[in-house]
Amino acid sequence: MVNGWFIWILKSRFFLILPFLFCSCIVDNKNKEEHPNVILKNELKSGDIVLRLGNGYFSDIFRSYASKEKKYSHVGVISIEDGITYVYHAEASELTGVGRVKKEVLESFLKEIAIFDFYRLEQLDTVKIAEFVKYHYKKRTPFDLDFNSDDDSEMYCSELVAKAINSLENNELITPTLLLANRKLYGLDDIYLKLRKLN
Repeated sequence: MVNGWFIWILKSRFFLILPFLFCSCIVDNKNKEEHPNVILKNELKSGDIVLRLGNGYFSDIFRSYASKEKKYSHVGVISIEDGITYVYHAEASELTGVGRVKKEVLESFLKEIAIFDFYRLEQLDTVKIAEFVKYHYKKRTPFDLDFNSDDDSEMYCSELVAKAINSLENNELITPTLLLANRKLYGLDDIYLKLRKLN
């Protein structure tokens, strides 16, 4: 029987990184404990980074693909617009592999998520980080199934955020250190270990 998994595998040209597709989390219906250190939304600002660990099977797989610290499975950028806190992130369907840069309210991004944290890059104009991801949202930049960090026409979740940070004053603060099938990829910990944790 041909299902979404099979179709995705046929479409993929990079079989070894199947788990990377699942930056998006599969949410289960179990009761989750409330996050013990919820940050007040009025402490967040545009350009802050939010990371989460999803509840699904593939979130654990994606978490295992980190350079050093295996803590989260997905990442996005905060943007405050007309008093509403949004998250911009690159996400693909777990069934089809089709996705793009998305915009989601923070409450939805963190719904039923027990493990999440916020990070900030200090001393630079972080609003430009938000402008970078908004540009790719408006452009409808597709999710990068090839996980090619050298091509900006498509982006995977950690690539989008790393390049948003690096767009500040041509800064190369975030470098890809995860090596998989002779490709250098941006691990989530390549990003947040260079930033200050807010909560």
